[in-house]
Amino acid sequence: MRKIIYGLFVVTMGIVLVSCQKDDTDMGDIIAQYQVEPAEIALDFSALTEAPDVPVTDEADSAYNDYVENTAWNKVISIAFGGETPVVTGTVPGVVVQTSGNHVTIVNMSGPVKFVVSGKTTDGSLKFYGDKRFQVMLNNAEITNPSGAAINNQGSKTMYLVLADGSVNRLQDGPDYVMVEEEDQKAALFSEGQIVFSGKGELSVVAQGRGGIRSDDYIRVRPGVKIYVNSVALDGLRANDGIIIDGGVINVETTGAGAKGVRSGGVMAVNGGRLVAISHGDTRIETVDGVADTSACAALYCDTLVTVNAGTLKFMATGDGGKGLNAKHQVVVHGGSFQAVATGTKKLKKPRGVKIDGNFSIDGGYFYTYSRRSDPLEVDGTTTVAPGYKTYDKGPKVLTISY
Repeated sequence: MRKIIYGLFVVTMGIVLVSCQKDDTDMGDIIAQYQVEPAEIALDFSALTEAPDVPVTDEADSAYNDYVENTAWNKVISIAFGGETPVVTGTVPGVVVQTSGNHVTIVNMSGPVKFVVSGKTTDGSLKFYGDKRFQVMLNNAEITNPSGAAINNQGSKTMYLVLADGSVNRLQDGPDYVMVEEEDQKAALFSEGQIVFSGKGELSVVAQGRGGIRSDDYIRVRPGVKIYVNSVALDGLRANDGIIIDGGVINVETTGAGAKGVRSGGVMAVNGGRLVAISHGDTRIETVDGVADTSACAALYCDTLVTVNAGTLKFMATGDGGKGLNAKHQVVVHGGSFQAVATGTKKLKKPRGVKIDGNFSIDGGYFYTYSRRSDPLEVDGTTTVAPGYKTYDKGPKVLTISY
């Protein structure tokens, strides 16, 4: 049998070679097209040189309230973990701080208050109530909550999450959440209101039961911060009403089936910084009312508009049907560097480097996408590539556009 197979192989190769001689086709070039290896996508914690972060000072600007510097933080309460109960220093009228072991509940009815958090607990948490915006400054804080979110903001106003300069901070949830009726805790770091990250410190978020970082409003990341999210269950970084990245170094890694590295329910705008998101999970299958629903992973998933103005973006999906970028509306690239890679199988879903249900346009920057087992770019709407590009190469696995 082996001799027969070998003979067929020789005959087949002979036919191919004869065909090549007749039509002068270079099989080497054809084979090379299908042996293309993707650009390397890896978590990157190296330092990033960024322009000075200048706060918006015009009160009429829609971003004015996203800058913690524009508020006078005259009311300060310090919370230091490290013992059987945390040490709470400072009192503010209208603010109630209650502790149960190292689980701290804060009711803030006093307006802008700054909470400085430090120390370590392996069984603690911070939960905030109130309709006032507030600041949480993490200054070498390590908080693990085995039964829920490490930080949980139940208020609808902005939580300024400031990473103290030079500090190293860590938040972690547990695999099994104890839920409170009519309250959400969808991630290890969760907020009903906006989350605005700033400062020149580091934050690691390890999520086992739910997502990593999530806001039911929007998330803004300012230059200087370093954020790492590792989620084994749900999405890494998610916001219902949009994500704005002005700078910083963000690394996100997810392994859960159907999980998204970064997910934005509203407009996502990238104005600087470096974001690397890697999704390792396979397609998730759920049966609802007898109907099977499949959901593939994506390193970046956006329900509306994605706009890239500057910065460095790198996305990779390695699981079955995974997408580097899955955009349900429109993607616009004006500048920066964008790379998306999909290396997964296509058993239940088709992997794509970039999949866009709406339109795609580019007029600047660098755009690269690769898919090992399918087309690198799928656009259901129109594709517009502005003139003036230096490179526009499209192969069976790779698409590169650069200006």
